[in-house]
Amino acid sequence: MSDAASGSTLFEEGDPADGVAAILEGSVEVIAQGRVVATLGPGSVLGELSVVVLSATRTATARATTPVRMIKWRAEDVQGRLARHERLATAIVADMAFVLAERLDRRTQDVVALLKAAGTRLPVSELERFRRRSVE
Repeated sequence: MSDAASGSTLFEEGDPADGVAAILEGSVEVIAQGRVVATLGPGSVLGELSVVVLSATRTATARATTPVRMIKWRAEDVQGRLARHERLATAIVADMAFVLAERLDRRTQDVVALLKAAGTRLPVSELERFRRRSVE
C-alpha cells in the first residue's frame, strides 16, 4: 500500500518504468508532453507498460490531484503476481487494452488532422517526422 499527497508527482515522463500501480482512492492526472491526456481514478492502473516491457520508460508524468491511495508492484514482481492472481491479471490486461485503444485512437485522430491540414498529399518526410514524434 502506498499513499501520495495531492499535488505530488508519482513519476515523471522518461523515468524507467519500474512498476505498476492500481489506484484505490483518489485522482491522478496523466500528463504527456505538457498536456493532460487523462484523469484516472479508483480502479485504474498506472504503469501498465512495465507489465510487458521490462526495459520501458514512462511515456507520461503522473501527478496526484487529490490524496491518493494505491497498491504498487515492482516490475520484476508483476509477472509472478499475475500468474498467482488471475482476477488481478484480468483486470490489468483489460485496463491495458482500454488505455492502448485510447492511445491508438488519439494517434489516428492526429494523423487525420495532419492529412487534412496538409491537403490530400503529405510529403514522406513529414510523415516520417510525425512517426518519429509519435514513437517518442
